[in-house]
Amino acid sequence: MPRTVAVLSLGGAPGVTMTAMALAASWPQEPGALLVEADASGGDVGTWRRLFVSPGLTDLAAAARHERSDAAGAGPLEHAQVLDGGLPVCPAPASADRADGAVRLLAQNTSALASPSGHVTVLDLGRLAPRSATAHLAAHADVALLLVRDDLAQLRRLQESARYLFETLPRAWTVVVGGRGSTAEIASTVGLRVWGRVPDDDRSAAFLRGEAGLRRPERRPLFRAVASLSQAVVRETAAQQVRMEVPL
Repeated sequence: MPRTVAVLSLGGAPGVTMTAMALAASWPQEPGALLVEADASGGDVGTWRRLFVSPGLTDLAAAARHERSDAAGAGPLEHAQVLDGGLPVCPAPASADRADGAVRLLAQNTSALASPSGHVTVLDLGRLAPRSATAHLAAHADVALLLVRDDLAQLRRLQESARYLFETLPRAWTVVVGGRGSTAEIASTVGLRVWGRVPDDDRSAAFLRGEAGLRRPERRPLFRAVASLSQAVVRETAAQQVRMEVPL
């Protein structure tokens, strides 16, 4: 099972935070997953869900700095707040100046993101910038899920970034947001691995923001898609581990 899964984009607001929240909430294995909102441009979850400023990302980053000599540390669960429904979230400050400093500290001690409790850490990294703390965190994740919206501008950006992504994020999967049909043509055009699509789902988005209730969120299109995605990540990670353990 992966210990950290990063969710990020190249820009264009394809719904990184929503997808990361849904992915963490739908994680298929016990004890489940937690969300660390490590977006250097500032977080949204705290505002959406009316969370306290602390505990959160800045507390986790400060603990990582002080506990650098302790490989285990307390882990992100110790600095999380639990949403209605049970999802632990480590929210980022809303302002970029505070969030960026915390992300930089975490990039210097990526081991602080692994949860001693066994929870998978889903990282909401926001937008990827080359040679940034965000890029460093993405490169050290067990799996990086790169979201791209199915429109010409974003696909062109993905195509032009393909070489950089292939070299710096070898464990990255591309996930297309919106649109319909097979993603095989997109994969062949950009030359990157494309898992598939997650749909636009306004009702699920309102639910994740805390604006509306859902009786059976697992039946909604977004949650069904990320459930399949999380299962694929678990299977792939398990297969990679088996390959590494088989003697040559």
